[in-house]
Amino acid sequence: MLCLRLLALLLLVSALPAQACSLSPSTLVARYSISENDNGARPLILWRANNQVVQQRPDKRISDYWQWRRDGSFTHTRYYQDFDHGVIMPQQTDDWSRRWQLFADEALQQMTLQSESGEGCKRVEKYHRALKEGDLTVWWSPDLKLVVLLDRRKSSGTTTMKLIDFDTDSKQVNQFLSELQSLPATPLADLVEQAKFIDAVLDR
Repeated sequence: MLCLRLLALLLLVSALPAQACSLSPSTLVARYSISENDNGARPLILWRANNQVVQQRPDKRISDYWQWRRDGSFTHTRYYQDFDHGVIMPQQTDDWSRRWQLFADEALQQMTLQSESGEGCKRVEKYHRALKEGDLTVWWSPDLKLVVLLDRRKSSGTTTMKLIDFDTDSKQVNQFLSELQSLPATPLADLVEQAKFIDAVLDR
């Protein structure tokens, strides 16, 4: 099954230009399928626009939006589609790459490069790392900064994340981000204070 998945993904990547990669990783939308123990799959959509990134989870109707700042920190707003409203989370300073490409640079550096294939936008690197209870294998597109396929095997089960398709159409990406950011958003701290006030009123 894993071999069939890999073949399908390599066919997807093979449709890209063969020479030096002319596609920019900065602006794109990538659609993924995530499955655990072969118990169905859930979608995940990654949207990128330079210093902005969104991880959209259609099954939960939630979109997490991050924007990187020059001081190295980044803002985080979680948008709830069912309420057409967002919650502004506290400012963060941890690993940006984990948001921007779904897999942290540090985690990739801790893995062993096993093989490379293709060139330009078709180039795919295969990484592997032994875990305490299993192993992790990642097929990675270094030019597009995208996970092509991730396969994590543990004694408790298997998790697979595979790239379904992607598009570098900036108009599509910018339209999605514009619509998302047009929604009102409230700081989490304000919601906490409102909840305390409501609790105080109800306790009287």
